[in-house]
Amino acid sequence: MKMNASIVTATIVGNTLFGMVTNTWAFQASPLLTTISQRPLLSPAYMFFADTADDTTATESTATPKSSVNVQVIQGSEASIDNAAKFMVDAFWLQSPQQLFIDASDTDVSDAVKSTLINTQADDLQSKYGERMGSRKLDALILVAGDGIADRGELLTLDNVQGLVTIEIRLLDSEKDLLSAKESEFKLTQAVASLGPKQRREYKDASVIDIANQLLPVDVKAVCSLSNLCVSPSARRQGIARTLCAAAEAVAKNELGFDDMYLRVEKANDAAKRLYEDKLGYENVFDIDNASVLRVDAKSGSFQEVESDIVVLKKKI
Repeated sequence: MKMNASIVTATIVGNTLFGMVTNTWAFQASPLLTTISQRPLLSPAYMFFADTADDTTATESTATPKSSVNVQVIQGSEASIDNAAKFMVDAFWLQSPQQLFIDASDTDVSDAVKSTLINTQADDLQSKYGERMGSRKLDALILVAGDGIADRGELLTLDNVQGLVTIEIRLLDSEKDLLSAKESEFKLTQAVASLGPKQRREYKDASVIDIANQLLPVDVKAVCSLSNLCVSPSARRQGIARTLCAAAEAVAKNELGFDDMYLRVEKANDAAKRLYEDKLGYENVFDIDNASVLRVDAKSGSFQEVESDIVVLKKKI
């Protein structure tokens, strides 16, 4: 899937986006408008976190959106992935209001530990969103908010980056959970491989949605998921998280062909749940107890799995 390169200005009123959606979005706001405003890889648990205190700790009247927020899909080049990893470690893992550390009292991170975290994060992003030989079965995109942040889709600087979010096509097992990219690709590949030669040719250019609907069990379907939402500490309480979510939902619908957006969030993350459920219209699909999530080990410079109860949310887009 290739995105268009043109730039289109759109206006958001409440939760509704008016305008064509292509590679870059310029969200205009006024006082009368509400802005929606070989290192080891991370485990599949990594995908689903949300840093949303910038929108949920302030009321609409105090969370004044900037006059214009540009959101752009960035390329999966090495430079872009490295910069995205640096931003996520700085803005999310090390400065999240949720305190994502194994030891809440041990938040001092040395430069060496930070560098290790960035390298691990970059490897994980590269595996999901980076450029690679051959076609990617499941589309996965990084969207970045900020002014003048990208040159022809390359994220070459973090100077004006306000926030970041990712969207990924995954399989949803309604009896289990949102599956990882690896699990999703395996199930899709196996479903087609189990067919005879003639039938396999018929599915050669089929969409993931069609393959899932026609070849997988009724309780498994292809969905678009939102993950890795994070906002720069200096840009919080300005509607950036909502702007990123609106752009991600528009891409999912207009570019990827999905009618719903899914996400996972920890039950204890009240700020994120308020944003998604109260302000953005997401609804609870099911709960998962003792799911694997990640925390930062500030001493070893690693991401460690811990257990936490989560909820899977869905929104019609």
